Amino acid sequence: MTTVNHFVVLFVATFICVNDVFSQCQATTPPREQAASEQMAHEQAAREQTEWIGTLIAPDAEAFVLGTGYGFCEGPAADPVGNIYFSDGKKNAIHFYPYGREVQLFTDRTIDANGMMFGPLGESHVVHGPELFVCEGAAYRVSAYDTRTGERRTIAEGIDGGRFNEPNDLAIDRFGGFYFTDPNYRHGGQETVRKEDTYYCSAEGVVSRVSTVCKKPNGVLLSPDGSRLYLADNGDSRIYVYDVAGPGKLENERSWAKTIGGPDGMTCDAQGNLYVCCGPKGVEIFASDDPSRRAMLGRDRGIGYASNCVFGGPDRKVLYITAADAFLGIQMNVAGMVPVCAVPANAASVNNRLNP
Repeated sequence: MTTVNHFVVLFVATFICVNDVFSQCQATTPPREQAASEQMAHEQAAREQTEWIGTLIAPDAEAFVLGTGYGFCEGPAADPVGNIYFSDGKKNAIHFYPYGREVQLFTDRTIDANGMMFGPLGESHVVHGPELFVCEGAAYRVSAYDTRTGERRTIAEGIDGGRFNEPNDLAIDRFGGFYFTDPNYRHGGQETVRKEDTYYCSAEGVVSRVSTVCKKPNGVLLSPDGSRLYLADNGDSRIYVYDVAGPGKLENERSWAKTIGGPDGMTCDAQGNLYVCCGPKGVEIFASDDPSRRAMLGRDRGIGYASNCVFGGPDRKVLYITAADAFLGIQMNVAGMVPVCAVPANAASVNNRLNP
């Protein structure tokens, strides 16, 4: 190779190398600009988070105490006009809170009452009136209590010829059936007789197993439109979700979110955001369309413990929380969901029956 050719080759190689380095420099954002971009994105996300929380609750909203001195209260259930019933399993009691008045005893003759929900009013042959469906763990059954007379009837008490473990929580669907969880927390020292699973009881009273994924299934909830079923695994701090294909037919099981603590009872607001009670951590809220977006209602809001929650009040804008030995309420900006098991059109007449 001649000297000239050698020089040309060296020049071309050098040009290519320099050009490549220059291109890489152009493609790389300077550290200062990168940091500024990340800061802007962080600030935008913070603004969006603040705006989202603002749609749910006022910045200065704090919980107010409606009752204290309970053994361990649970299972708040809103009647069709927003009054609240809640259970106290340790004292075998169910209490009634008529909006704006004092908490009063409904019955003290349950057996370890826990999760509760109002059934449809006259819209399913399995329900005969304003009945409150109640999980009674230590009795191994799900019952229905007539809120006018206090009379009880058994809806489900076993499967495959044997009893349940400890029915914990339930969610009633538009077809008159209901999903319920069956863990065993050994209240009273009872033996675990079967795997801790989740079941469906049809309007005809037929019980079938629908989920086996949870280590310890606890809260269960249908989305506002009934298309999704949320299932809380207290043994793995996880929320699972299913698509509902029909009565007792679940599809597309998936892990939806990890919770800050062991999840217990749950509810939804009208926007579909999920409210999960996590014991001493408080209430964790997950955005319906993005479970990575979340907020907490905890001690800074006056909530030191949360076992379960439900929206109630005349406009369903009060979030009622069972908090171990206390019963709390907190004013929200967003309304709660109307359960898919239907609210009767003649709500005024229902109110007269429930509040004579």
